[in-house]
Amino acid sequence: MDIKKFWKETFAGFVLKNFLLAIAIIVAITWIALICVDYYTYHGDSEIVPDLRGSYLEEAEIQLAKQGLYAMVIDSVYVRDKKLGTIIEQIPTPNSSVKKNRSIYLIINSRSVRQVSLPDVSDVSYRQADAMLQSIGLSVASVEYAPSEYKDLVTQVKYHGRTIFPGTRVPEGSQVVLVVGNGLGSVDALVPAVKGLGLDEATAKIDASSFIIGSVEYDVPPSGNESDYVIYRQRPSEGSTLPTGSRIDIYLSKDKSRQNETFEEDKKPEETEEQFF
Repeated sequence: MDIKKFWKETFAGFVLKNFLLAIAIIVAITWIALICVDYYTYHGDSEIVPDLRGSYLEEAEIQLAKQGLYAMVIDSVYVRDKKLGTIIEQIPTPNSSVKKNRSIYLIINSRSVRQVSLPDVSDVSYRQADAMLQSIGLSVASVEYAPSEYKDLVTQVKYHGRTIFPGTRVPEGSQVVLVVGNGLGSVDALVPAVKGLGLDEATAKIDASSFIIGSVEYDVPPSGNESDYVIYRQRPSEGSTLPTGSRIDIYLSKDKSRQNETFEEDKKPEETEEQFF
């Protein structure tokens, strides 16, 4: 027997068999993989994405669960004319076709109204103050006129009947009342005593006396609750005679012992003269 011929035929048969076996294995693996992919991706089995806009997150989760889908919040924004806590946008869009077990990405409206800081509109015209307030999402409900050193300029801003000051945080979309000066009053009045009072109580007392709050200064800037502060100094001092509409500057501190301090405006004329001479 020709060994060379035998080896050639045997080796060729072995290679051919292994080659065919390899092809069969590849085909089998590919077929199994395709079946698994179809099963995993729900091939031919899809769901129509519902319109979730305007719904609350809890409602959307229930609705999506019925279709084998999931809700995932990816962002929260504040849109004034939309209900708080509702969905304002979704990805994919409504009526899109998706596979089961997929997430629907949601953008919801904030659950609370955004707070904005009141700008300083003192001593500016009503028209300019109105524009400044509108630029941050506030509006003017009405205008009140009161005696003031500066005619036709804003002297105070009121919110819910309470005077508020620059930096006060109020809900966006709120309405405020502007107090505009109509010139100094024709009569003089006594400056009220506001030492020892809190800011709100002092403001009410000054308003009732036909004066307005001027500058408001703290010896230590407040970091939160301002109710602990009391007035330890006022300029002009209590009992002074001024035209109605004049400004009264106040100074506040948490240290109540500061009320006993004496300042230049508290001294009697004769005391000042003695010191001078």
